[in-house]
Amino acid sequence: MIKTKKNNNEKFSVRLLHWYDNNKRNLPWRALTGENPNPYHVYLSEIMLQQTVVKTVIPYFLKFVKKWPTITSLANANFEEISQYWAGLGYYRRAKNLHETAMQIVKNHGGIIPNNKKTLLSLPGIGEYTSSAIVAIAFGKKANVIDGNVERIFSRLFKIQKPIKDAKDQIIDYSNKYLPIDRYGDYAQALMDLGSLICIPKNPRCSVCPIIEFCQAGSDLSAKQYPKKSLKIKKPERYGLFYCLLNKKGELLITTNKNKGLLANMNVLPSVGWYEEENRFSKKPQFIEIKDSLFNLEWQFIESKIVHAFTHFNLNVSIATTLVEDDIVSKKYLLKGNYKFVKAKKIKDLGLPSIMKKIIRHLQDENIIKI
Repeated sequence: MIKTKKNNNEKFSVRLLHWYDNNKRNLPWRALTGENPNPYHVYLSEIMLQQTVVKTVIPYFLKFVKKWPTITSLANANFEEISQYWAGLGYYRRAKNLHETAMQIVKNHGGIIPNNKKTLLSLPGIGEYTSSAIVAIAFGKKANVIDGNVERIFSRLFKIQKPIKDAKDQIIDYSNKYLPIDRYGDYAQALMDLGSLICIPKNPRCSVCPIIEFCQAGSDLSAKQYPKKSLKIKKPERYGLFYCLLNKKGELLITTNKNKGLLANMNVLPSVGWYEEENRFSKKPQFIEIKDSLFNLEWQFIESKIVHAFTHFNLNVSIATTLVEDDIVSKKYLLKGNYKFVKAKKIKDLGLPSIMKKIIRHLQDENIIKI
């Protein structure tokens, strides 16, 4: 029989799936051999894995499924508690989307996770990749699941000369042709595992790669030169002023961020100058203008060298403190906004985002608060 390109593509998936059957990672959201996948586990893990590595996600996933074993229980949960369980995982908008989607699935789909991409794409926080992963892994439907691992693998297989951000259409075209005739979920996870275990970013393990014969870069040991890198762009710097307001009981003022995007719906210290585009600081503040003074109080700077790295910018943190000797703040302001005083010993129970934890630790080191 004459060997055709189609035969070759099928051979690729056969080799990869054979390797996967013998080497797949044991992950808590994956179905055991012979079992059907749990769509809720697939959905939850995929949301958590958005821009977060597997090692970090595992303990969070286990905590969530123990606390909320079904999507219905998650939908019925209080978001404040969900945000506490999510704290430290980052990209906090995901937690809000997770809860909103769970509620929509319970309300509009009888608590059954949809098995088609069109419906999934209409839900909060579910995009092209996540919808493809759910239909393939949870329901075994044909879908081209492309994550960072898959992009790296195919950029090496075909020695693509463009950086990944400029080669996405090319990678989609190539990877579509290599889809198997069945086992779509296993195939998607096989590519993910290959990228995590063998076709790793630095020093790929080409000598033990099950698909090395198909790889143009691996065949001449140039794989580590791919994907081609884009020119590095230096992150912009932002400057934020965070307020540490203590009352006479030693309680700390906390607010709930109702803005969208970064730290949305999280418990945070009040701050100015960095979050929204308008009135953004152009440099580290040396004094506090009247318009920026929280509650029009007098504030004192404390030294801070905290720089927190977000995905798209670095945040230089300034901290100002003051002590309220009476109930003026609670009388005038607490009822007007999302503010509350929290006992120092209870701060750790709030599920603060990582940047707030850094600031709290600094306040402890400076003996301003005692936890």
